[in-house]
Amino acid sequence: MAPATCPGIPEDIAFITGPTILGALLNWGAMGVLIPQLYYYHINHAKDATWIKLLVWGLAVLEILQTCLVSADTFHWFVFNYGNMLRLDDTYLNSWDVPLLDAVVALIAQLFYCWRIWVLRKKPYVILSVIIAVSLTQCVAGIVVAVQAHALGKLSLIGENIVAQAIWLSGSALADILITATLSWTLLMASPERGVSERSRRIINKIVVVTVETNSLTAGVAIIALIIFVAIPAHAALVVPPTALMGKLYTNCLVAVLNHRSQREDNNSGSRSDSVPMSSRTRWGSRDAGRNLKSPRQDLGKDSFGVSATESFPISVTVVRDVEVDDDLKAQSPGSYGAHPYRSSPSPRAI
Repeated sequence: MAPATCPGIPEDIAFITGPTILGALLNWGAMGVLIPQLYYYHINHAKDATWIKLLVWGLAVLEILQTCLVSADTFHWFVFNYGNMLRLDDTYLNSWDVPLLDAVVALIAQLFYCWRIWVLRKKPYVILSVIIAVSLTQCVAGIVVAVQAHALGKLSLIGENIVAQAIWLSGSALADILITATLSWTLLMASPERGVSERSRRIINKIVVVTVETNSLTAGVAIIALIIFVAIPAHAALVVPPTALMGKLYTNCLVAVLNHRSQREDNNSGSRSDSVPMSSRTRWGSRDAGRNLKSPRQDLGKDSFGVSATESFPISVTVVRDVEVDDDLKAQSPGSYGAHPYRSSPSPRAI
């Protein structure tokens, strides 16, 4: 039996090799961005609740696994089978390392943001049900895409599972948009009609900006991938770069949101202000909840979520009591912190 001949190099080879190489490079680059973020989180937030640390490091393990699988794909296409057009069209491990892991990572990140909405918003049952349903749908669709792509076995045929892939990408983008809108609205409307202090308002605005930026980034990449997939079906490999980046973006954005707490503390380190840490569900409690606390670091125990009130909390929105320097009083009497007097707001406000 005569050996199978290898087909010649097609004229549109750049539409096959270019997207796959670019997807691998983007995935490796995003992993390089994630590593220092994980180190920064480990150094600055070692006192986070155990489940939050497990969440972060669990996502890190998934991202390392994805990077290893993407590297195996790259070596299969461009090293071990260099110049073999039949092997270049193999899906190999790509059906598992991109749609499957991307969908799972997106689901985990979106459920984390749903928890933030649950903590910050009163009775968010309807909107949370919608977001969770959309997130679960995109995850199931991503798994279906992976199974179908593995069964097809050819990168050139991945455009045939258009329904599952469209549901996966559009569902991911829709969940991110809903999360962005809900969190932004909740934070902006957190203060009552009399408002909060100017410093607290600035903190809230910064959190809103970070929320919009991170979730808009993941939603934007999903929308770009969907547009490419639908608009250019003849070159199905063009969808590889954005989809190879999606999972890393979700993890990078989530860790960046958690690390942003330390950045706010560093920016405010020169100001004479402090806040009493609160547990997650007591943030909606009485405004007088912090009056009897003698020290900002007093051990307040743990709430129903297992989060210690003295630990660094992933949602640093509440400013229970603002304490600011009154320059006019500096010369009149010694303050409670050395020689600097402080003026506290008349009542704490939970946001």
